[in-house]
Amino acid sequence: MQLNIQTAKRRKALSLTPLIDVVFILLLFFMLTSSFIKWHNMELAVSKPSTSTVQSSDQPPLLFTLVETGELSLRGQVYNETDNAVLAQLIDENSDASVILLTTDQVNVQQIISTIDRLKRLGAESVSLNTDR
Repeated sequence: MQLNIQTAKRRKALSLTPLIDVVFILLLFFMLTSSFIKWHNMELAVSKPSTSTVQSSDQPPLLFTLVETGELSLRGQVYNETDNAVLAQLIDENSDASVILLTTDQVNVQQIISTIDRLKRLGAESVSLNTDR
């Protein structure tokens, strides 16, 4: 007499490879869709051509020209990144005057925004960007 005893079926081991693949895909998805940059808002005044000659203050505006190297030019004098103390003193002396920033064609947007932020940090109350050529 032969007994028909079946041995218990062994369960296959659960493969972790698909689980690890899913975890990596989720990690990649969340890393790519997350934002790690803290965004700041900055008010930007764009000066318009004016037909009236009436100024809000007695002093003429400070017309800074930004070139592609990041240097500022005012009345023929060139100021670079190390001249912040001189620029702060100049802006402080002309505190009633508005500051208008002119740019050349080779200047990129990041240089413009950085320069406007720099001028505001140095004490300029109102900085406008002139878009006229």
